[in-house]
Amino acid sequence: RTVHEKDGDLRIVCKGDNVFGTTVSKSFETVVGRGSKRRTESMSVSISVASYRVVECQKEKGKQYAQFLVIYCEGSFRDTVGVWRRYSDFKELSRRVMNGHGEGCATALQSMHPMSVTEEAETELMPNAITSWRLLKKRQRWFRCLDAGYLSLKVFLLERFLHDILFESSSPDILRDFVGVERK
Repeated sequence: RTVHEKDGDLRIVCKGDNVFGTTVSKSFETVVGRGSKRRTESMSVSISVASYRVVECQKEKGKQYAQFLVIYCEGSFRDTVGVWRRYSDFKELSRRVMNGHGEGCATALQSMHPMSVTEEAETELMPNAITSWRLLKKRQRWFRCLDAGYLSLKVFLLERFLHDILFESSSPDILRDFVGVERK
């Protein structure tokens, strides 16, 4: 649907909900305290992509792009945050996932010298997240497409990508960084 609202320097042209979206959650074990007071607690993290919007930048008249509303919750519902992210933000996240959280293939191979006696680097492999990203890339249009039907599919596929990252990660750090939430 077409909407004409303002959000700072952005004019909202249209918006839509992720009608096929769902919120998923996962619990992580965290260690709190030190010494004899050290214990583990369970922490729940949930993520979804609730909607999309097409915005026009007021500074650059005519430049339109899509944003996606990522909802992230760590702990209780009072700790829920919603942030608008562009496709380029998801693309950067996919690079981190493909490279094992910032460590590229070349770096990993350098540390695998047969005579090397160092600790193995901890790279987290996320095959399902990588597959979800590749599926999204397969469905991607050649040029920027702001069609509501296409964005409805794209928001669903971006959410699936985030769900796979959540399920395959051993800590919420990568998603926490993506939404800009500081560690508790």
